[in-house]
Amino acid sequence: MTHNHFDSPRGTFLPAALAAIFFLASCGNRVSPAPMPQPPPPFEFLGSWGDKGNGPGKLDAPVAFAADSLGYIYFADPSSSFIHKFASKGTPLLSFEDSRVRHATGIAVDSGGAIYVADAQKGNILIFFPDGSFLRALRIAPQKHFSGVLGIVVDADGNLYAPSPATSRILKFDNRGRTQRSWAAPQKATSADERPSWVATGQDGSVFVAYFNTGRIEKFSSDGSWMTSWSATSNPSGEPSRITGFAVAGGFVFTMAASSSQIRVWTIDGLHRLDADLAEYIGAAPIAGPQLAVTPHAELLVLDPAAPKVFRFRMNLEIKEPL
Repeated sequence: MTHNHFDSPRGTFLPAALAAIFFLASCGNRVSPAPMPQPPPPFEFLGSWGDKGNGPGKLDAPVAFAADSLGYIYFADPSSSFIHKFASKGTPLLSFEDSRVRHATGIAVDSGGAIYVADAQKGNILIFFPDGSFLRALRIAPQKHFSGVLGIVVDADGNLYAPSPATSRILKFDNRGRTQRSWAAPQKATSADERPSWVATGQDGSVFVAYFNTGRIEKFSSDGSWMTSWSATSNPSGEPSRITGFAVAGGFVFTMAASSSQIRVWTIDGLHRLDADLAEYIGAAPIAGPQLAVTPHAELLVLDPAAPKVFRFRMNLEIKEPL
């Protein structure tokens, strides 16, 4: 009897089968590559605070606020005749009442903690010791027909800068309160009502002037030499629109329009960097007159004076220089 015999490649079948099984198992267990981490938003919401009232630690109708070199926040609240100091998270630290701040229109703090309060209509800048004791007053031209916030600032060397809308000038006082310099602002007005509203300083000593009625920013050297200017509004019609929020820190300029939830960011040379809508955090209804402050800890603070409420954001921006 004849049997047909077929040789089976036993020597190669088992290793090949095992390899196939291992390959299939490894395919089944293969982990998909982890998704690339998403960069954080430029403004990361941290929370909000504000307690309505007219006593110590309460905010009634603040007209202006400012951050100092340690990150503490100061408010001028003329309706209650109070000046308040808070930690950036909202913890009350100091409140003092003084009838001289009943017409306050602006506030600033120097590196030593002294508090400067502007009274635009009377033409006074009141200076208080860090504990609230009154020190002295500096004189500027009375701004009899001025309304709104008068943004003053004290630089790292103790020089005080103040806008004078009535005379269309910027005044510079040295750290002893002596008038050191003044210059015309704007250099070339875009309209008859373009008057300086706010002054801020950069780390390099440059001086920024905001014109709230027209939404324009001008940059000067510390001696008043004109450097550049740009429009900070985003009105699609091209018509000027008001801004009320203005701050300079970390190599950036920040602006907000008078009734808007959008913050705009510029380089200190006026190049537009980005826009961010904060409506998700500050509310769908735009704030009537938002104000801005930036702390040394890279926190952006947005003040809604009418609420009153402060909204805190961590800034995730490419900081070019220390805040």
